[in-house]
Amino acid sequence: MKVINIILASIIIYLGVGSTCFAQENDKALLERVDKVYRLIPIDLNTDELLQKINEVEKYVGLVIDSIESKEAKEKARLIQAKGLLWSLGSYVFETGDKGLKDELSKRIKGVDLDSPSLELLDDIDVANLLNGYFRLFMPDLSELDRATYVLYNIKSEKIRNPYVLTALVSTLKQNGYTDAIQGVIEDIELCSKTESTIQKAHELKAQYYPVRVGEMAPDFEMEDEFGKMVKLSDFRGKMVFIDVWATWCGGCVEGLPYFMALRDQYKDQKDLVLLTISDDGIEAKSRWLKFLKEKKYSGKVPHLIINKEKDNFTKDYCITGIPRYILIDKEGKIVNAWHVAAKHELFSWAFNMELENMNRK
Repeated sequence: MKVINIILASIIIYLGVGSTCFAQENDKALLERVDKVYRLIPIDLNTDELLQKINEVEKYVGLVIDSIESKEAKEKARLIQAKGLLWSLGSYVFETGDKGLKDELSKRIKGVDLDSPSLELLDDIDVANLLNGYFRLFMPDLSELDRATYVLYNIKSEKIRNPYVLTALVSTLKQNGYTDAIQGVIEDIELCSKTESTIQKAHELKAQYYPVRVGEMAPDFEMEDEFGKMVKLSDFRGKMVFIDVWATWCGGCVEGLPYFMALRDQYKDQKDLVLLTISDDGIEAKSRWLKFLKEKKYSGKVPHLIINKEKDNFTKDYCITGIPRYILIDKEGKIVNAWHVAAKHELFSWAFNMELENMNRK
């Protein structure tokens, strides 16, 4: 308990709270105090210590809010307070499943209305944090897209809905590509949104990602391999192609590459399967790429290609917004999965073997 008091004292000193008088500070500075104090709460406390800490912080925040002059700033401070509770006490509840603490948190944020026009006082990031904290605790089964749908149908403010929903749409597209669930959210946007620019953005995202969905013809490409030979995707027509998009500067890519290369031996009897790597280093870094392949003894074991960003449309055509990316293409050149799980994923073998069996039945 002594440690907790020391921590609180440290927070007070850090925030410059030598007294409870905040009269000389403007409302903006006081709002920053409310926001900051919750982020300083330690995360490694037990239940009693955490509640004591929250109580102390809440008392302090109450004094700060009382010192805020404008009604609008006070309302904003209360929303920031709710956000702080959802990400301090709420995180503990999420990790432990403590029902008592969840009930306590419900009491403390009672009165927070997600459809209140007051949420427009917050910036987009604070709105997202408030909503996501609420969803995580009280609607934990909702996916990111489900949350977007909820917001579309339950929050009237376009200022709140538009950035939240578009962010969820972009995030999910980058992770999984275009799916039926994405199509459903775009239809909901068309139905619910009153902002033409939001509808237009949703249509642009569809136009970008729709061509890379399951069952579409994979865009052809031509790149230089490690030996200087030009290689096309269409050169492998009649075979299944599994692609690892990576770069020497990408830590996660380098970590996953040995697992991908190990597939060569694991599926050596699968003559109609091509394993292919595509480097995002760029042709200007060709020497570094070649050196890496030789040092790791990957050279010559599978086709290794490198992107020429001045000539190739591969990054755009396949919506490459982050690497590593794994792409599986069938014998007809159609996309099986352009956002495939990595070879090191625990479910990879099960999923990959099933996909190979399905493709071989065709």
